[in-house]
Amino acid sequence: MEPVPSSPGNSPASGQNRRKSPRFETLGRVLGHLIDADLPVRVREIGFGGFSIETIEPIPVDIVHQVRFTAYDDWTSTCEARSVHCRPSCAADGSPRFVTGFQFADEWLRQSEHLVKTLVEKITTTGMFS
Repeated sequence: MEPVPSSPGNSPASGQNRRKSPRFETLGRVLGHLIDADLPVRVREIGFGGFSIETIEPIPVDIVHQVRFTAYDDWTSTCEARSVHCRPSCAADGSPRFVTGFQFADEWLRQSEHLVKTLVEKITTTGMFS
C-alpha cells in the first residue's frame, strides 16, 4: 500500500500539504466512531500524525475527541485526537459530505505509533487466509 499521492490541490507547492508523515487510504477496511458524539464516521486515510474522516455533518474544530477504530476483522482500538480542520466535500453520488482532519492528541503520539502500524497492516493485508 502506497501513501496517498498528492493531487494538484494538496501538493507541497500549493501550501495545502503540511503533513509531517504520509497517510494511507483505508479503502473501507476501517470504520470509525466519535465516541463523545456517538457518531459513526467513514475513516478516509490514516498516518502517524493523524487521520481524516468523512461525515454528513460538519465536526467542530479544535476539540479533542475519543475515537474508536474498528477493522474489518473486528479488531478495535480507541484513542484521542484533536480536530484541526473541517471542509465541505461530496460523496461519489454527489451528496454533500464534510472531511475533517484529526491530529493525534499530544499524550497519544507515542501510543498512536502502534495503533497506526496495526491499522496500516489491516488496510494493506489482503485477508485471503482469514
